[in-house]
Amino acid sequence: MPELIRKTEPGDVIGRCRTIRELGRGGVGTVYLATHQTLQIEVAIKVLSPSLSIENPALAERFIREAQLAARIRHPNVIAVMDAAHDDSTGLYYIVMEYVGGGSLSWHLRHGPLPEAKCLGIISGIAQALVLAEENRVVHRDIKPDNIMLDLRGTAKLADLGLAKHSIDSRTSITLGGSFMGTPAYMSPEQARDAKVADTRDDIYSLGATFFECLTGLPPFQGETPYNIMSELLTKPSPRPRDFRPEISRSADLICRKMMAKTRDLRYADARALLRDLQHCQMYGDTKLDRLEAAQFDQDSLIVREEALSLGVETSADGVAFVPELPDDSEAGAISRPVPALIAPRRADYGAFLVAALLVVMVTLAMLVLAWREGHHPLTYLENTVASVSGHLTPTQAEESTPHQVPKPVVPATPPSPPAQEETTQNPPVVHPVPTPVQPVPVAVQAVVPSPVVAPVVPSTGTDATNTPPVVPVSPVGPIPAEQAIPDSAFIARSIAENSLDAGELEPTGHAQLLRIVGKRDPTQTTPTAWTFYFYDRTAAGNAKIITVSDGKLEKTGEDLKDFASPYQERDVLPEDKVQKDSNEILQIAEGLIPGVTISSSEFVLSQQTGAAPMWKVSLWNKNPDGGEHRLGDVTIKAENGFPVSINLKP
Repeated sequence: MPELIRKTEPGDVIGRCRTIRELGRGGVGTVYLATHQTLQIEVAIKVLSPSLSIENPALAERFIREAQLAARIRHPNVIAVMDAAHDDSTGLYYIVMEYVGGGSLSWHLRHGPLPEAKCLGIISGIAQALVLAEENRVVHRDIKPDNIMLDLRGTAKLADLGLAKHSIDSRTSITLGGSFMGTPAYMSPEQARDAKVADTRDDIYSLGATFFECLTGLPPFQGETPYNIMSELLTKPSPRPRDFRPEISRSADLICRKMMAKTRDLRYADARALLRDLQHCQMYGDTKLDRLEAAQFDQDSLIVREEALSLGVETSADGVAFVPELPDDSEAGAISRPVPALIAPRRADYGAFLVAALLVVMVTLAMLVLAWREGHHPLTYLENTVASVSGHLTPTQAEESTPHQVPKPVVPATPPSPPAQEETTQNPPVVHPVPTPVQPVPVAVQAVVPSPVVAPVVPSTGTDATNTPPVVPVSPVGPIPAEQAIPDSAFIARSIAENSLDAGELEPTGHAQLLRIVGKRDPTQTTPTAWTFYFYDRTAAGNAKIITVSDGKLEKTGEDLKDFASPYQERDVLPEDKVQKDSNEILQIAEGLIPGVTISSSEFVLSQQTGAAPMWKVSLWNKNPDGGEHRLGDVTIKAENGFPVSINLKP
């Protein structure tokens, strides 16, 4: 037995490999860069965590068996497994793998999204690896940017098959003490519920989530904890890449959406079908969009949604059973709930419809026979019956009816109006305030229908002045004055702040280089009243000049940044074309996510992470019955199109 297992240090020998440095650490073990002493090449050696191997020897045996399964797959897009064993001198279980020196895909994504052509090349390479894995009946179950490596030529290689599941022997699955397998931000909904049911379609979903991050620079679902992410995954529809980057081709957008469909049946059935679409997109782009299998995704998802609605389940287009209220695609960003489409009868319901129709026909025939026997003409009898049911008289009945049966409406005598008031009768003046909107009465009806205006009350007697026609003052009716523009929205306040700057501090666009906006809404007001702007300025402390605008007026100007950890850089400047939604629109979207809740206070922050798109973060409060304030949570919304990226609200 070896001595107490200690921490692996650079220079330690494990098997035939001498470690150089640590490359990465995961839940199963640690990967080191090492030199193979026999072959004299650099390799990556993955060492199973000593605590796992000691506490669960069977787990260590499975670790080696999984390496044997991974070694069966030889492909340019798969990191090759070269050796696997137990080192007696150190007591460690290890796997020796091919070393790829170009870094992980997550490392390449640290500065934001990649060009679409490069994204397609990377995802196509991993799709080819999935084809081979599918042929060997192996499911990876943890595809993510960290497990995709790029060599120095840019070729993508799939790594970490240590969590793979062989469909023949389920014992080769490492669950780490029963915890879920995979990474929440990239796993499929089925895998999040039960990792044992994972198949190729779950790997396709994970690869689609990786594709989404390559195209947009952001994972599809985000949260502060893994469980927050899983909640978003299970309750929200998959986002669309083109909502984040409109320049993405439609074909790439459709392929990614089909890969990330929440319903398995809407995804690609196998990796070969996915690979065909990816290669077609690489060759033709959007020019031959109709030849993609993904071209039918919207139509197929509508069918699935209608089938779910026919069973009484409301779903999103890609199969999520709960649909939150999200902003429409309109420029106004209005909030609405998707309206269910009309549902065609299911095939299983046709028999019930035929029986119901047959009963209606039989009852109608019986009524006609009885009418004929009583001396009535069948058609006249049927016509009168229908009219009585619907509550309307037929022309024949109208002629035969007496005034006693159908009293005619009495039109009250209306005193003639003065000529000066004739125009007012046709177009009554607008009375302010109007509590509820009143539909205008057509001119033809106004001639015979009395005006629905309540007669005024005589102050002296308290009785209705019904017999005295009201005197309406004649005055020209002008347009209703428009509501004044809010003077302290973020964009209007920004203009006020920029007016205090010198002309040399402004760009040719007329704006200063914006780094950050912070706003706060007073609980007693309906709009934000104070805004603080951070403008990029190399001559200021921290490279930021701070200007505060309160109630539409300058409050502080030229204040430098204090207690900054690191100065702002030019790359931190917000792109003007990505800052489109003003604070009022953002607040409307945020409030629409929690209908029925009155917001008393809000805070706004507009900023961006390195390489990411500018985002509004809105924090919301409402008042408790005792007058105090309760924090509802916050929403992160894209400043370009108003799309909610993260929702953490608890009404």
